[in-house]
Amino acid sequence: MTTLAELDADPYPTYARLREQEPVSWVPEAGQWLVTGWRDVLAVLSDPDRFAGEDADIHDVFRQAYEPGLDAEEIETIARPVARKAVDDVFTSGRTDLTAEYFEPVATVAEATLLGIGVGGAGTLRRWGNTLARVINNVGRDPAVDNAAIAAMAEDADVSVVVDRLRNRPDGSVVARLAQADTDVLHLLKHVTMSVVEPGWLAAWTLSALWANPSQLYAVRRDRKLLGPAVYEALRWSGPVGTVTRRTTRPVSLGGKKIPGSARLAVTLASANRDPAVFTDPDRFDVHRKLRTHLGFGAGPHHCPAHSLVTTVARTALDVLLDRMPDVRPAPGWRPAPHGWKIRLPGPLDAVWDAGRHH
Repeated sequence: MTTLAELDADPYPTYARLREQEPVSWVPEAGQWLVTGWRDVLAVLSDPDRFAGEDADIHDVFRQAYEPGLDAEEIETIARPVARKAVDDVFTSGRTDLTAEYFEPVATVAEATLLGIGVGGAGTLRRWGNTLARVINNVGRDPAVDNAAIAAMAEDADVSVVVDRLRNRPDGSVVARLAQADTDVLHLLKHVTMSVVEPGWLAAWTLSALWANPSQLYAVRRDRKLLGPAVYEALRWSGPVGTVTRRTTRPVSLGGKKIPGSARLAVTLASANRDPAVFTDPDRFDVHRKLRTHLGFGAGPHHCPAHSLVTTVARTALDVLLDRMPDVRPAPGWRPAPHGWKIRLPGPLDAVWDAGRHH
């Protein structure tokens, strides 16, 4: 029987077993059906009539306010100076946890700026995103985690003051458009706030994978055009969004199983993206992999509308880091400590570099 503890520690061996033996399986501890194979995952994501998305209405409102969004060049114009300031802030220390002290701040400040919240609300958005990730990954359902989350999510003064200002004096930003649409902007932002931190997690995953593959890190350092493929491959190999939840609208057959109506499904993007029926040597991180579509941002009508935003911010953060710290490397004794399966987090990236080097 599949346990949540084994999924939390490292879900990939379990996914491999289930894809082969029972691609749609009931997990009593989660109260959900686990969907692991590429074909079944894609079928669920592509059929909202039978498999409804949770909070789909909220995401549709956000999608309408965000689209058509910004192109990669516009996003980079905002993200690059943010990354340069963040890298300067940590440079003189010679050692830091890059996940917490560089990648997450770059992601949240850049995205808060792009949304219209601004730098002042970035810390709140980051706190919300990490709080929700802890709740989602709270395998043992520790009530202390949930209680702390309620308190953290209620602290919204830094953001609410901006929302109020944009409601009265709209500036064309995403949040201003949401405020003008007479929606509960704070409620909506809290629901999508993990997406604000996601570029930071993705950048950290990319660097962690490159550290584990020195020849590929060397190749990326020599040819920075490989950074885009490296980020895209990291999203396939270990994207932060491990699963999305769907609910059956009526009794269905899937993967040889009869599933009742109103059943909850954990649709594992992470497993589908390592399905050997689709990807050659799928457990290997490879920046030279022939690019093909994967499910890192989902599929179907509820695919992530901010895919360009997430990958561009992650790539820009890495590019600036390698410019400023070409010798950045794991600190002595550092060991990867990833965790979570619904939201797969990279854990701390304890890094060192030569802080005596000038600009």
